[in-house]
Amino acid sequence: METLRDLFEHVLTISAGRKKLVRAKRGGKWQDLSTEVFGRRVRELAAGFIASGVKPGDRIALYSENRPEWHIFDFACTLTGAVSVPLYPNLIADQIAYILKDAGISRLIVSTPKMLPAALRAKELAGDVELIVIDPPEDGSDGLATLASLEELGREWLKRQGKGADPFHHPKKDDVVSVIYTSGTTGDPKGVMLTHWNFVFDFTQALGPFDINEHDISLSFLPLSHVFERLVDYALFARGTQIVYVEAIERVPSRLVEVKPTMLVSVPRVFERSYIKIMSGIHQQEGMKRRLIEWALATGRRRLDALNAGRKPSPLVTAQFKLARARVFSKILDRLGGHLRFAVCGGAPLSREVEEFFLTIGLPIYKGYGLTETSPVIAVDTPLDHRIGSVGPPIAGVEVRIADDGEILTRGDHVMRGYLNREAETREVIDPDGWFHTGDIGYLDADGFLFITDRKKDIIVTSGGKNVAPQPIEGKLQATPYIAQAVVVGDRLPYLTALIVPNFENLTTYFSQKGMKLSAEEMVHHPETSALIDGAVTEINRELSQHEKVRKFAILDRELSLAEGEITPTLKVKRRVVTERYRDLIEGMYLKTQLTDQYHDA
Repeated sequence: METLRDLFEHVLTISAGRKKLVRAKRGGKWQDLSTEVFGRRVRELAAGFIASGVKPGDRIALYSENRPEWHIFDFACTLTGAVSVPLYPNLIADQIAYILKDAGISRLIVSTPKMLPAALRAKELAGDVELIVIDPPEDGSDGLATLASLEELGREWLKRQGKGADPFHHPKKDDVVSVIYTSGTTGDPKGVMLTHWNFVFDFTQALGPFDINEHDISLSFLPLSHVFERLVDYALFARGTQIVYVEAIERVPSRLVEVKPTMLVSVPRVFERSYIKIMSGIHQQEGMKRRLIEWALATGRRRLDALNAGRKPSPLVTAQFKLARARVFSKILDRLGGHLRFAVCGGAPLSREVEEFFLTIGLPIYKGYGLTETSPVIAVDTPLDHRIGSVGPPIAGVEVRIADDGEILTRGDHVMRGYLNREAETREVIDPDGWFHTGDIGYLDADGFLFITDRKKDIIVTSGGKNVAPQPIEGKLQATPYIAQAVVVGDRLPYLTALIVPNFENLTTYFSQKGMKLSAEEMVHHPETSALIDGAVTEINRELSQHEKVRKFAILDRELSLAEGEITPTLKVKRRVVTERYRDLIEGMYLKTQLTDQYHDA
């Protein structure tokens, strides 16, 4: 297997005869696509593209949530030779227009009527782009082509081809198959050019050690426009695993219980929120029930300590863990569907507290690390190579070394072709020897396990010269019940402070139990909210060195949002935007004499 066309043909073979290759819920009802129907629709859409004038190398954008048509489009582009350009479903018109112009998009596929206004506005801004809708508006779609009409065109075109002919494009392994735009934490998004072999090499090596097969079920809810979920889905297709699409991350809790997946691929946010809810429920228990839970957690911890030390748990601990799992942990894991064998986490650091908790109750979470530019996986820990706090060893065939300043460098077949239209910026990140400079700080331990410290550009240097990595501190804060988002600041300042967004859902529950019905604004200004957050900050500070402690905090009255330009489509904080927007709040946490000229010049 060298190309995504090879993968498509493999899917039709390994999953031949399956009635439920992919599933999605539409209008409250499950819609299942068999392997036969999936394969036919891919070929018909590819034929429709060809019949309507799409040529190899043309770039086609998809503005869609996760749904079966996402991969139908993706594989159809492969059979056509077109280059797919996926767009995040939460992008606004200006952001869409920027990508349409930068990538030279000829056609834009739009998923739902709800997304159409942003697409139409982007078309006005970008110029000559043809819109094609998947779900046409109920009041008609005058002047707009539909995916169904393209598939019908393709059916007619295929009938005119000679019997047994192969009318589709045969790509080479090093052909660019997709341009994926970075989330733009520090500037305009850049189009990352990835080849067929980038994808095939990376998913083959990254998930090779995992026992995934045709009996497994997995949810697909992280945006497929991001390379992480896309690569995972390729691997699932290759193993014959059933994929169930979830159109929005907010639907994940209910889908977990309904679908009962056997594996879960997610970002830390899902695990952290689940952990907070579970711990909140545990703290509300009393009497014998509380003591049973505490005994079970202590038992799980003894088992974990033995495993971490490289020892086999004693027969007594093993027997006690089985009982704890049957009496306590199974009920906790039922909230995640009850059938999970393991989970995979990527996209951002997972806090140690959350990882250890799920390991304690018997759910291993394997962490991966990479970037869009590396297709994305550089390293991943697996059932064979697992270490708490690490993202595992580099995957087979991938080189990793640490530069003198601590930056992680990597080289191998997973590294992108380059940035679209940006040769100079490509040369800045890929040196003449082929090493890609990740911009992340980390280290390799004696056994070759990779540990990530922070983003190089995010490292805080206090006015006292201390270097502080903010992400681990933020992760600890966000794993507490009453903090949803935290941004640690303190660059060129004498100590650290934090901008904190409360967990309004948990605060609402807290005040309701006291008979108080408060608005979000009232909760933000209530002294008990400040006390709860202060308690969390104090607790976290006990675990930190002196220069890492958060001395003061300011509470924000709303979540940081994509619409306000404060976070990226992958939920990463745009620190420059946030610190500038809340500059007055930040400066209010310091004395005027502490705001040095060096700080003002930053």
